[in-house]
Amino acid sequence: MPRSFQPQALPSDLKEALSALPEHLSERVRHLQGNQLRGAAKLSGAKAGRPSPGPIVYWTHHAQRVDENPALDVARLLASFLSRPLLVYQGLSQTYCFASDRHHRFQLEGAKQLERRYRELGLRYVLHVETSDDAIPALLQVARQASVLITEDFPGEPTGRWIRRLIASVHSPILAVDTACIVPMQQIGRSYDRAFAFRDATKQMVRARIDRPWPTEVSDASEYDGPLPFVPVDLDSIDLGELVAGCAIDHGVAPVADTLGGTDAGYARWADFVAGPIRQYAAKRNDPCADVSSKMSAYLHYGMVSPMRLAREANAMRADKYLDELIQWRELAYTYCFYNHDHDRVSTLPTWALRTLSNHEADTRPAILSWETLSRAQTEDRLWNACQMSLMRHGELHNNVRMTWGKALLQWTRNAEHALRLLIDLNHRYALDGRDPASYGGILWCLGQFDRPFEPEQRILGTVRGRSSEEHAGRLRLDAYERRVQRPIARRSMRVAVIGAGVGGTMCARTLADHGLDVVVFEKSRGLGGRCATRRTSDGGMVDHGPPYLVFRDPLWSPHVESWAEDGIIQPWNGTVVRIDSDGSTRPTQPEKRWVGSIGLNALGKHLAQGLSVQLQKRVVSVVPEAEQYRLMVEPTDNIESTDGTHVTQVASDAGWFDAVVWNTPPIQIEPLIPGECSWRQSLDKYAMIPQWVVMVSLADRWPTPFDGAWVSDDTIAWIGRETSKPGRRGLGEHWIVHATGAWSREHLENAPEQVAERLLERLQRIVQLPMPAISKITSHRWRYSQAEALADNLKKTDCLWDSHRRLGACGDWLRASGVEGALSSGRAMAGRILSDLTQSGPGESARPGFQQLRLF
Repeated sequence: MPRSFQPQALPSDLKEALSALPEHLSERVRHLQGNQLRGAAKLSGAKAGRPSPGPIVYWTHHAQRVDENPALDVARLLASFLSRPLLVYQGLSQTYCFASDRHHRFQLEGAKQLERRYRELGLRYVLHVETSDDAIPALLQVARQASVLITEDFPGEPTGRWIRRLIASVHSPILAVDTACIVPMQQIGRSYDRAFAFRDATKQMVRARIDRPWPTEVSDASEYDGPLPFVPVDLDSIDLGELVAGCAIDHGVAPVADTLGGTDAGYARWADFVAGPIRQYAAKRNDPCADVSSKMSAYLHYGMVSPMRLAREANAMRADKYLDELIQWRELAYTYCFYNHDHDRVSTLPTWALRTLSNHEADTRPAILSWETLSRAQTEDRLWNACQMSLMRHGELHNNVRMTWGKALLQWTRNAEHALRLLIDLNHRYALDGRDPASYGGILWCLGQFDRPFEPEQRILGTVRGRSSEEHAGRLRLDAYERRVQRPIARRSMRVAVIGAGVGGTMCARTLADHGLDVVVFEKSRGLGGRCATRRTSDGGMVDHGPPYLVFRDPLWSPHVESWAEDGIIQPWNGTVVRIDSDGSTRPTQPEKRWVGSIGLNALGKHLAQGLSVQLQKRVVSVVPEAEQYRLMVEPTDNIESTDGTHVTQVASDAGWFDAVVWNTPPIQIEPLIPGECSWRQSLDKYAMIPQWVVMVSLADRWPTPFDGAWVSDDTIAWIGRETSKPGRRGLGEHWIVHATGAWSREHLENAPEQVAERLLERLQRIVQLPMPAISKITSHRWRYSQAEALADNLKKTDCLWDSHRRLGACGDWLRASGVEGALSSGRAMAGRILSDLTQSGPGESARPGFQQLRLF
C-alpha cells in the first residue's frame, strides 16, 4: 500500500502551509518521505541532511495542463505561503519502456501549448528532452535544487521507478498530488476486484464531487529565475522532427496525424463529442464503426484535459453510460494499480483465474505466434488483424473489440504469463494511452481480473469468460471496420522508392509499408540482404561471406531478435570464438550472444523483404525531379544473350513517379544520382568505405583447431571462421572463411582473385600452426564497399540523412560504422523521418486544434 500523508515528518513551515490548503486540494496530497543525501553533489546550496533553500519545483508528467490541475494549484499556493519561487519542470526520457516517435511527438506537441500557458500565468516552465547527445540525469539534478518537490500521483511505470530513485537520493520533501481521479485514490482506502463493489463504495464520494466547479485559486507565486543544470528546449524554434530523431527511441512507430497532442486539441475533440456523438453513446458505443467514442483516453492518460471537467459536463448531459466508463471503470483500474504494485504481473490475477488458466496450460494451442507476427498483424484471424492494425497505424483500439483482441492472445501463447507479457507490449508500444492504469484494467480483464468464473469450462480459457473472434466478427460490419483501420495514416499520400535491398533498406521499406505507404525497392544484384550474404558450396554446405555473425546490443531490437529466432530465421551460434594476438597466443573473447541465419545469413534479408514490392537486378541510373515528384529510370543488370550468342544492349526504362527517394547504398554511389542540391549532399565525402577481400576454403576433412572463429591481430587477416560449426551448415566437407583486413584489401584491391587467395591462404597457415587438411576448393570474393571507416571525431553521428524539403534520404551502417545492427537501426530511423514528416500538421492545421477530429466515415 502506498505511504499515506505524513505531516509529522515535514518541516514546521511546510506543515503549516499544507494545513492551510483548501479541502479539495488537501485530500489529494501525499507526502513521500525523502532520505538523507550521502556524498552526492548538490546544487543551489543543498546540503546533506538539510532541505535545499532553492525553489518549489513542480515536476509534471501526467497532468500536462494548467486548468483544473490540483498539483499546480498546490505548488502555487505553497510557493506563495513559503515565499519561494516556483519552477515547473517537465522531462522527456528516451529510456522508458516503449518510448517511440508516437509518444514523444504527442507529448512535445502538448509541451508547445503548455509553455505558452505557463508564460501567460507568469511562471517559468522548462523542458528537458533526453537525447543521444544530452543524457544527463536532469530530473535528479533539478530535484536536488528544490526546497519542496511536487509531482503527480500516478500509479504506474516508469514514474514509480523514478520516484523511488528520488526518494532514495533527495532529502527535500516530495509531495504527490492526485490529478487523475474524481475521487482521490488514497481516499478510497483499498482496491476492489469487481466494478459493482467499487461503484457501491464510491457512490457517495462521487456524488459529492461530480458537480463541484473547480475553484480558481489566487496565488502570487513568483517565477524562478535562477540557474538550471541543463539548457531547456526552445519550443518556439525547435523542429520537432529533428528533436525526436535525435532520441534513441523506437523510430518505427509513427506519430498519429489525426490526434494532435495538447490541451487545445483535447478540448476541441471533447467539444465535438459533446456536440453530437455523446447522445448516441449509450446505444452505439459497442460498434467500432459508429464513430461515437470520445477518443479522449490519450489526453486523459497524459493529463492534457481535466477528468473533473469531463465528468462535470457529461453529468450535466446525463450521459450515464459514458460516466460509467469515465469514472467507475477508469477509476476502478486506477485505484487497483495504486494499491497493487504487481498489476503488470500475472500474480495479480484472482486466485480462481490463476488456477483455471494453470490447469489448462497443457491444452493444445492452434499455434504459438511470435511477437513480430502479432505486432505486424500477420495472423490468420481477420478481426484480430484489423484490431492490431488499428493500434499499429492509428494508436487506438475501440474498447469493445479490444476485449476480443486481448482474449485471443491466450490461444497463441504458451500460458497466461506469456499472454500478459505480449498484451502489455502490443498495447503500450502502439496505443497512445499505453501504460495507463485504465489500459491495465482492460488487459487484466481479458485474463479474468474484475470478473467472475464462467461455466462450463472451455479449452485453454478454463472458466475465464470467453469471447470468440469468429462470433464477434459475425456481429459487426467487418468489411467496414477493415476499411476504417486501413485508412491512410495522414491526409497526404506518399510513394517511396528505396534504392538498395540491404537489411537497412528493407527495414526502412517494411516499416513504411506496415504503416500503409506505397513502397518499391530497387536492387541491382540478384539477391536480398546486401552484405548479409550466403553462398552455397558444391557439396551442399553454406558459407556466409559477409559478416561472420550477428550481435544485437541495443535492447530496442530484443523483441525482433526473439521473434526471428522463434520463427526460425536466425539461430544462436555457440562456436568457440577467440582472439589471436600478434605473438600467436589466443585468449577468449567477451561472452555475447552470437546469431547466424538458419539457412544462411541472407535469410534475414529475405525475411525482411517478404510482402514488399522488390525489383531485383534493376540498377537505378537517374532520379529526375519534376512537379514535386521524382521519376526513376532503371536498367536491367542481368546478362541477356541473343540467339547468335551476342549480348543484347540493355535500355533504361521508366520505373514510375515517387514522392520520396531513399538510398541504402554506399555513399560514393549516391552522389551521382542526387538530383540538384540537398541539405546533406556535401557531407557524403566525409564518409569513407573500406573494401574487403574474402576467401572461402573447402577442406576434405575437419581442421582440428581449438576454436571455431578467431579475431586476428594481424596486418593481413582480420577474421577466420569455421562455417561448418554453425547450425545447419553441415556439408560433405569442412568450410572456412577468411576475411582480410581493410588496409590489406585496399592495397590489393585490383589483384586477381587467385593471387588474393594464394596470399591469404599462405598467411592463414602461418597464423594457425596446425597442418591443414587437403584443400578441395578455394573461392575469393571482393567487397568493394564492405564497411565504414571510423568516423572523424568532429563528424556528428546520425542514424540517417534526410532533406525534409526535397524528400531525399540515405541510410546505412556507414553512417555510424556499426555493422548489421547499425544498418537495421539506420533503416528504421529513415522510415521514422519520413513518417514524421508525413504525419506533421500542414500549414495552419497546428493552429486549428479541431483538425484532428476524424470525420472520415
